Amino acid sequence: MRLAPLAHSCYTLASVSVSVLPSDRSRHVVVRLTSGEALPDALTSALRDAQVSTGWLRASGVLSDVELRAFDPELGGPSHTRRLAGPVQVLSLDAGIGLSDGEVSFTLRALLARETDRGLETLAGEISAARVLGLEVLVTALDDVVVERTLDAAAGVWLFVPGAAAHTPSPGHAPSPSPAQAHTPARAPAAPPAWSSALEASDTSAHAHAPERPRYSPGGSPAATVSAPIPQRPAARPQSDVETLVPEPGDSVDHFAFGRADVLKSDGDRLHLRVHKDGRIREIALEMLRVTRQPDADDGRRRYKLERRI
Repeated sequence: MRLAPLAHSCYTLASVSVSVLPSDRSRHVVVRLTSGEALPDALTSALRDAQVSTGWLRASGVLSDVELRAFDPELGGPSHTRRLAGPVQVLSLDAGIGLSDGEVSFTLRALLARETDRGLETLAGEISAARVLGLEVLVTALDDVVVERTLDAAAGVWLFVPGAAAHTPSPGHAPSPSPAQAHTPARAPAAPPAWSSALEASDTSAHAHAPERPRYSPGGSPAATVSAPIPQRPAARPQSDVETLVPEPGDSVDHFAFGRADVLKSDGDRLHLRVHKDGRIREIALEMLRVTRQPDADDGRRRYKLERRI
C-alpha cells in the first residue's frame, strides 16, 4: 500500500513525542577514500564539496589506528577513547548528517572486526579519529529538507533535533513565477565539484583553496562538525608576508599525512621525500604547508614539522 506524502509534523502519543519530516528529493554521492587519508577530515571535505547538509552515509573498508569510544551507562554518554593499533576491517559504518549552528555535523558509528591470537574479535562504537587504508562511502543527500543535530540531554549522544527541521524549496511545490521571471530560463543545478583527498592536499596548486579542519562538538562528543559553511569554502590565507623555512637534502621531516620522511631533493618551493613507512618517493609543495623547526635528530640531522596551513 502506498502512503500519501506527509507534511512535517510533530505530535504526541501516550507521552511519546514523534517528529516526521518526509523528503521527496534526494541524490547519491559515491566517495572513495584512499590510503593515508584521515577521518573525519576526508569525509568532512567530501560532504562540503558535494554540498550535502542533510542526509545519511554508510561505508565499508579497512582503517588503521582507530580511536573508538562506546556508550557508558554510568557516564550517560560515550566513554573514554580507546586506540586500536593496526588495521581493522570496517564491516559497517554509518552516520546521520545534519546541521549544528549552521554547519554540517555527523557522528561515525562503526562495527569493526580483526583476527587476533584469541580468534575473531569484533568491536563497535563511535569513531573519533582513524587513518584510512581503503574506504568506500555512499552518501544519500536530502536536498529538500534541513535538519538540525545536537547533543541529546536524555540519550547522551548526538541526534536529530525533534521539530527543528524545515523544507527547502522543491521544484514540484515552487510558487508560480512573476511575469518578470516567466521568461527567465531556469538555471541547471551545478554539478558537485570534484574534491581532492587530504592525502594530496600539500601537492595542489597555489590557486587551490585550502579546506578548513573540522570543529568537534562541545562536551566531549565525538560528533565531527565541519567548520565551513555550505557551499563555499574560505579563500586561502595570503602567504606573501610569511617567511617559510626550506628543508634541504639530508634533512628529516614529519609530514602531517605521510609521517617521517627524508628530504632527497629541494627545489625551493617543492620537496622530494622518501617516506619511511612505505619507501615511496613523494613530491610536495611547500606553499601549502607550515614549516616549523624541531630539535635535531640523534644523528645530528635537522628536523622539521610539515603541517597544513589553516
